[in-house]
Amino acid sequence: MDRGLDVFNTLPADDVRELLLSCCAAPGWAAAVAAGRPYADRAALTAAGRARIGALPWPEVVGAVAAHPRIGRPPTGTGRDAEWSRREQAAATAASGTAASAAGTVASGPGVATELAEVNDAYEQRFGYRFLIFANGRSAAELVAAARQRLHHDPDTEQGVVRTELGDIAALRLGRLVDDMAAPAPLSSHVLDTTTGTPAAGIAVRLDAADPEGGWRTVATGHTDADGRLRDWVPGAGWAAGTYRLVFDVADRLGADAFYTEIPVVFTVRDAARHHHVPLLLSPYGYTTYRGS
Repeated sequence: MDRGLDVFNTLPADDVRELLLSCCAAPGWAAAVAAGRPYADRAALTAAGRARIGALPWPEVVGAVAAHPRIGRPPTGTGRDAEWSRREQAAATAASGTAASAAGTVASGPGVATELAEVNDAYEQRFGYRFLIFANGRSAAELVAAARQRLHHDPDTEQGVVRTELGDIAALRLGRLVDDMAAPAPLSSHVLDTTTGTPAAGIAVRLDAADPEGGWRTVATGHTDADGRLRDWVPGAGWAAGTYRLVFDVADRLGADAFYTEIPVVFTVRDAARHHHVPLLLSPYGYTTYRGS
């Protein structure tokens, strides 16, 4: 059994669409891939991802391309896609002396960096959108050469190339997404409505991690199931000791007269190998939380 694929196939539609946007930032693509579930195997999922990119209207393709960092500049975001790019860049630096990612590359040396900037500018002036290439494992010189070669394409030919490159990136990231889902979930929750004595189903929950440089970055989102539980929603890959914040959106559940509309629960993980369970007991004018097991 492919546990990661099983989790992917059974997640609520809203949650899986949000996760898919980290693979390709085209809402139409994420909706179509989510709607195609369940997938029999990873090959079927990858094939569907590529096919859906081929069917996207061109403006949506351009929007997805714009979500990737410009070649030669590292990602600056805090989401899953930015984390993947940083991981890819680190691996490429160790392997070839350049920091490359599926979405962008940081070249070594000012000369190559200048060439990348120049070819980016030329490409954007030629076609009107950002240069995108599946850069994983390619040197900076190879990227420059590929960009210069593609400058000679006519617009229709280049649009076909862009769809292929975007499909390659999405395929790589779909695999990573399913891999993340295969790891044991390190955090669970259970929300109970003490007013009605029933599980609180459908509560939107967000998990944020404290950024060492200040602020928070979202690492997972989910909704409680019919039993009020959140189980396989936080990928085990990348889970580490640190400070986290669970944010429960309870406005709809508690109603217009409730005092609390959103409940943040901040906690510290000291042993990342241990499973953490953080339940929430709700009432219109108060709440209780504790560390469970």
